[in-house]
Amino acid sequence: MKKLILLLILFAPFLGKSQDIEQFLLAGTEDASKLTEKYVNPVSKGFMYGLNNGWYSTARTHKKLGFDITLVANLAKVPSKDEAFQFIESDYSNITLVNGSSKIQTLMGGENNTTLQARIKTDMGEVKLTDFVMPDGIGDDLPMNAVPTATLQVGIGIPGINSDLKVRYLPKVGSSDLEVGMFGIGLQKSLSKMLKIDKTPVDISALIAYTRLTSEYDIQEDSGLNGSGQKMEFKTNAYTFQAIASVNLKLIEFYGAVGYNTAKMDVDIKGSYDLEYTLEGTGATVKETVVDPVSVDFDASGVRATLGTRLNLGFFKIFGDYTIQEYNTITGGIAFSFR
Repeated sequence: MKKLILLLILFAPFLGKSQDIEQFLLAGTEDASKLTEKYVNPVSKGFMYGLNNGWYSTARTHKKLGFDITLVANLAKVPSKDEAFQFIESDYSNITLVNGSSKIQTLMGGENNTTLQARIKTDMGEVKLTDFVMPDGIGDDLPMNAVPTATLQVGIGIPGINSDLKVRYLPKVGSSDLEVGMFGIGLQKSLSKMLKIDKTPVDISALIAYTRLTSEYDIQEDSGLNGSGQKMEFKTNAYTFQAIASVNLKLIEFYGAVGYNTAKMDVDIKGSYDLEYTLEGTGATVKETVVDPVSVDFDASGVRATLGTRLNLGFFKIFGDYTIQEYNTITGGIAFSFR
C-alpha cells in the first residue's frame, strides 16, 4: 500500500530528504523555521501548482450517466531563480557562514558546500556553539528539475444541469512511517447550450475545484538527533477557477483554458529533539531538548493559461497539455471515458 501511495503523489524523493532537515534545529527555533522555509520553498510551490492541474482534457461534459476514470501526472518546472537562495547573515539571529558559498542550493537545487555555525546565547550569558552542513538538493535527480505530482480522479455527469462532478479521493492509509490522504472535488459546468453553440464542434465550460492533501511522515528511524515522536506533517489546500474551451474533431481534440490558482501548504516538524552544543571558551558539552519546534506556511497563487490536445480512441483517451504559470507545468494522462 505504501508503494501505491507514493505512486499516486510522487513525493517520495522529498520525504527522503526530510531527515536531513532536522539539523536546522541546531540554529534555534526561529532560524530553523527560516532555513526550512527557504530550503523547501520550491518543492512546496511546485507541489501546489501540480495539484491544481489535470482536472479536465475537454470542455465537453458528460451526458446522463456518463463517467470517466482519469490518471494524471504533472511536472511543475522550478524556475532557475528558485534553485538557490542567498544567505544574508543579518536575516538570522544565531547563524553565520563558516565556509563555502553564500548562495545555498535549495531542495530543488544541486550540491551544497556550505557550513553554517550556530552561536546561541543562554540565559546565563554563556554562548553555545555548533556547526552543521547544508544538505544537498535533489534537482539533478529529477526529470527537467521539475516537481512531480499525480492524481487519480473520477468524473460523472449530473443530469439536468449539464455539469460534471469530479472527485479525487484517497483514504488516509499507509505504512508505519508514512500516511497520506487526499480529497478533491470539482464542478465543471457546460456553457455551450447557454451560448447556443451546443450543435457545433466547439464547447465552452467553467470549472471550480478544490484539493486537500494531508500526509504524516515518521522521521524517527532516520533522524540524526535523539528524541521521540519525531515526524513531519504536511497539509495542502489548493483551489483553481478556470474557463475552458475545446474543439472536437472526433479523433483529435484541442483544448485551452485561462484561470486562477491559489494554494497553501503547512509544514510542521513535530516531536522532541535532543540538541548538543559546545560552550564557547570552556569546551564543555551542553544538551537541551526542543518540542514541536517548527511550523512554516507556503503560499502559491496567480493566473494561469493552458493549451492541450487529446487523442480520442473510443472510450480510451490520451491527453497532454502545457500550463503557463509561475511554475510552468506539463501534464499528461490517460482516461477511460463513457459519455
